[in-house]
Amino acid sequence: MGWLQKRNRIEVTGGEKVRVIKNNSESAFTLIEVLLAVAIIALLTTLIYSAFLSSTVVLDFNREKVNIQQDHRIIVDRIAPYIRMAKTVTINNSYNSNQDKVRFTFSTIEAGSGDYNGIGFGIKNDGELYYRKKIAYSEGNFNWGNRITFISSKANKFELSENNKMITITVELEKKDGESYTFVEEFYRRITDNNG
Repeated sequence: MGWLQKRNRIEVTGGEKVRVIKNNSESAFTLIEVLLAVAIIALLTTLIYSAFLSSTVVLDFNREKVNIQQDHRIIVDRIAPYIRMAKTVTINNSYNSNQDKVRFTFSTIEAGSGDYNGIGFGIKNDGELYYRKKIAYSEGNFNWGNRITFISSKANKFELSENNKMITITVELEKKDGESYTFVEEFYRRITDNNG
């Protein structure tokens, strides 16, 4: 009988007599009750799905914002120490992707992976911001090493200027939605060449 149930009532009277009273009414869900239950379930499902969808959009937005800001911090952390210890700074104003945009030279740094006395930064053709070190290949002889990409975002612009021992860096990173995130940082050189 599915959802339908017959309801019988049993009465016990004194002694040995048991009397069953039959009730001919049947109870079941009406069509309106079923439709109302389906509508409530559909409404709850829609609310849960929309909450999930909006939280996913917010999560993606925040994740991209964090990634861009991390790349910003990585760039500053990578460049700042070399600016501060640079004896000379060479900024290439007629920049192309086959040359470094800027090169810093300084006293030789002894490192386990090879001594170096300079570092260059630039952007490859595909927008990858890179650095490369001027590594010692023999006693007192140095060559520029391979380009090493160090951020995940695409760089559209990498500009440097020097004014009165202060170096200003302007970097424009591209977000996934195609919009730009631009930041400007200023650093003072601690060590200068003999001219300044």
